[in-house]
Amino acid sequence: MRLFFIIDALYASATEKMIVIDEPELSLNPSLQRRLFNLFNEYAADRQIVISTHSPYFVSFDALLNGARIACLHLEDDNSMVSTLSKSTVKRLAGFLNNYNNPRILGLDAREAFFLEDGVILVEGQEDVVFYQRIADQRGTRIEGIFFGWGVGGADNMRTIAALLSELGSKEVVGLLDGGRASLLPKLQEEFPHYQFHSIPADDIRTKAATQTASCFTHPR
Repeated sequence: MRLFFIIDALYASATEKMIVIDEPELSLNPSLQRRLFNLFNEYAADRQIVISTHSPYFVSFDALLNGARIACLHLEDDNSMVSTLSKSTVKRLAGFLNNYNNPRILGLDAREAFFLEDGVILVEGQEDVVFYQRIADQRGTRIEGIFFGWGVGGADNMRTIAALLSELGSKEVVGLLDGGRASLLPKLQEEFPHYQFHSIPADDIRTKAATQTASCFTHPR
């Protein structure tokens, strides 16, 4: 019924008007959340739609390129603060959205970081997410924090993701680099002095044996 009320309000709304919706995800399964957000995108072409949400399904980085804004409400010294992304960071994120070799950098798992308690861990890639956890299990310890998605898509992207989290109000962020990219640490620590960045002694999280790959091409007749 809630879904019908929201859709009815959209259909009945006039163009160039503002529509404010609080937590549209309530009682909706993920499939319906996706479909409803697509409807919001359609109506946002000639209306101002404001959504208050706790669901990553209603956060779209693609919409940012079309003029949408993402804001996070958080507490700071017992005061409510609203933080938004700068235009320069949005411009840098555009390159991630066009990275077809690694489309999960800003995927659903990454967007969950905006709705979790502080304590985000940035690592280079998905292998780091898997193997750091395995190392912790082997040592009988627990990692205190949540990994940002499946990594930032490479060490060179850590600066952009750190800027994204910083501008949206995250206070406790740790970045872990492979030893082979330790040269990036001074710049990261200088730009984000409120975060911690470290590198591991090894060049990579695991030893990678050389593999031979074969390419197969099909030519049209």
